[in-house]
Amino acid sequence: MIKKAATYLMLLAMVATTLPIHAQNPCVTFHRKGCSQASEGGFIYNSQSKSGLFAKGTTSKLKVICYGGFDYSISICNDKLLGADIGFTLSDVTTGEVLYDNATDNKATHMEFSCESTRNMVITITIPGAGVAKGATGDGGCLGVLIEQKPSPKVGF
Repeated sequence: MIKKAATYLMLLAMVATTLPIHAQNPCVTFHRKGCSQASEGGFIYNSQSKSGLFAKGTTSKLKVICYGGFDYSISICNDKLLGADIGFTLSDVTTGEVLYDNATDNKATHMEFSCESTRNMVITITIPGAGVAKGATGDGGCLGVLIEQKPSPKVGF
């Protein structure tokens, strides 16, 4: 009887540890669900894309490497619960220079750029609203950052 119970517990443990990660956190693949807004074809998925659970009044940073000779498309998509005024900036890690701020672009959720030389960048996401008081529970929502890339077209000689 003890052998059967031990076998059953081992089987149960194996099944529990092999559940898909998205079943444990539905936000993990949020950026893959129709988030693309690239203005033209040819862009492919960049594995630095990421999604997560966010709450109102929070800020988060995503470090990315943009390689020289590539065009990039960055799209932000989110649950309606987080609102429509999500802020995002793109900055150079080395210089601290803000290269893009959607506050000056009508709170756009998509931008594209060409990278002439490889740079370490940081995408800062800001969710507007009041934060949750300490000890209180609050509503959260999924937010995804989809990064796509393609080789820059050769122009000139």
